[in-house]
Amino acid sequence: MSNEQRAMRDGGGNTVGLFSKRVVTHCSLLVAPLLLSGCMLATQKDILQLDDSVTQLRKNQADLVTKMSDLSSNLESLNSQLESSQQRMSSLSQKLDDLQSDLQRRFSVLSGQVTGTSAQGPSTPGDLYKLAYNDYQAGKFDLALVGFRNFLSQYPKADLSAQAQFNIGECEFARKNYLDAAREYEKVAQGFPKSEFVPKALYKKGMALQEAGKDADAKDAFRRLIKQYPRSDLVKSAKDALSE
Repeated sequence: MSNEQRAMRDGGGNTVGLFSKRVVTHCSLLVAPLLLSGCMLATQKDILQLDDSVTQLRKNQADLVTKMSDLSSNLESLNSQLESSQQRMSSLSQKLDDLQSDLQRRFSVLSGQVTGTSAQGPSTPGDLYKLAYNDYQAGKFDLALVGFRNFLSQYPKADLSAQAQFNIGECEFARKNYLDAAREYEKVAQGFPKSEFVPKALYKKGMALQEAGKDADAKDAFRRLIKQYPRSDLVKSAKDALSE
């Protein structure tokens, strides 16, 4: 083979080789963007999924915080209710103790009346009066009436007798027994004419008679108060009642 033939052969081979390289390079340039695009799409999808996961996690966390807050509020409410229940129980227990003591005192008083002794009962007029007055203040008007009348039966001339009689009228007035109240108030004026409770009794007698629909009798009581006790603080109230 001549040198020229060899040169042609070698030159042709080089040409083919160069062409092949160019084809490969060109294909690589075409394929690379496709691969890169696919990778970018995959990465964006992963990021979106990650964002969704993070969002869901944050939502779950917020829900958990809300539930924990609600649970804390419920616990505080339960603690408050428990404390309130304990206070009510303590108050109820104290009331039961007071009631038991009150019943024991009453039993002692009744026992003393039956046996003619005062052992363990109120030892002074003031103690007996206070027992009845406590019932009056507590709104136990039936018991207060019994107590005040018992006081008057034992101590008709005591310093507190006029006040006890006046309070009997007050109990009847509170029970809306207005005519009975008027009679009891009159007993203050009749039985204790020098007592400071007489003006009050006359005024309350007029009020009781008004409530009972006895307007004429009520005005008589008010006029009597104005005439007999012109310096009383209740005169103005009596005059106002007369002008109505």
